[in-house]
Amino acid sequence: MANVHKARGTAWESALRDYLNEGLADRNTQVRRNAQTGVNDIGDLDAYPFTGEAKAVKAYDLAGFVEQANREARNVGSPFGVALIKRPRKGVGDGYAVMDVRTFRRVRARLLGVDAPDD
Repeated sequence: MANVHKARGTAWESALRDYLNEGLADRNTQVRRNAQTGVNDIGDLDAYPFTGEAKAVKAYDLAGFVEQANREARNVGSPFGVALIKRPRKGVGDGYAVMDVRTFRRVRARLLGVDAPDD
């Protein structure tokens, strides 16, 4: 890869996939890296019920990252979008998983087995 930024992003996506798949023997539950699809992108990681948008950048744009993750989750029909952001000089598990409060409420409701109110 000629582009160092693209290589850094690809390495972060692969590291996330490997970290999230640790201990998941069932292939149906494993996280997969997605191929880029252009204008109707489906996110970097398929981690059903989440669509993950991986970011390995120096400057954080949380609002933009979360909007992108949510848009890509809608594109693929996934219930939840999450931005997975690399933390400088830290391991994968120390990175950030960022979502808006609306998504957090829906995740929490699903975990509790109740319906979340519509916004």
